Amino acid sequence: MPFEAYKIYEEYEPDKFKTTTQKKVEQALDTAKKEGLVPEAKEVHVEFEEAREIFGKDFLGPETIQTTFGVELTPDELKEVEDIPFTREELEQAKQLGMMLVLRVPRLGEGKTERPLTIDSARELFTKGDSLGDPKKKKQKVFYGKKGESWYDNEKFVTQDTPKLGWGLVMKSVLPDSLSKNWDQQEEVLKKWAKDNNIDPTLVKRRTPVEIAYDTLIYYGANKESLLEDKYDWTEVQSSDGNFVRVGRFGSGGLGVDGASRGHASSGLGVCPSR
Repeated sequence: MPFEAYKIYEEYEPDKFKTTTQKKVEQALDTAKKEGLVPEAKEVHVEFEEAREIFGKDFLGPETIQTTFGVELTPDELKEVEDIPFTREELEQAKQLGMMLVLRVPRLGEGKTERPLTIDSARELFTKGDSLGDPKKKKQKVFYGKKGESWYDNEKFVTQDTPKLGWGLVMKSVLPDSLSKNWDQQEEVLKKWAKDNNIDPTLVKRRTPVEIAYDTLIYYGANKESLLEDKYDWTEVQSSDGNFVRVGRFGSGGLGVDGASRGHASSGLGVCPSR
């Protein structure tokens, strides 16, 4: 038989060209699946519309990025984030736990005007006032600290750190059990929360300062509602003086950025689990 004809024959009748070992392995797998010995493959990725159906207003995708930060994702960026890296079961559980699904981007602007999305650049974006909230309930300002007059003006977490492109699951409010706890005690609260909800504790983390600012602003822009209105979310990022940065208290005076020592504890300082 000519080689070309052999290849065509192989393509249309592949079973005739399998080795005896290959056939035995496949037969064994089929038998194991029928008997329930091999678990069915779980859905690894979820698409936008399915996630939107689960989360409703707590789905913060490409449209909300456009609304809040004026950023339109490029085709390459959209392709990179088109699959949400959580199963439907994980998303449904997260919704029940009070979490939101957030798509984060590391930049502002387009083309030649593009620049990193930092706390500093976000603060500059809203220097003219609250352009995000309900016109009848606007805040006095978006950030409490004015550029050039704030303790953190030259801190790396403000001038250099950006969110990573991708999806995150975040609790919309701090865990009640994390209040009035110092930083190390809060770590134990996070581990317990993960275990109580059958989540791998290594997957649960604190947000960075720029992630807290980003998430809070994008939720406000999309829903005209303030998260962390009277609470701070405590991060694991340390400022130059050694204190752990906290971000929150997004009241009428704007989003606050502060710091506290590791041993500090207060009723207004908690932590939001994040994945």
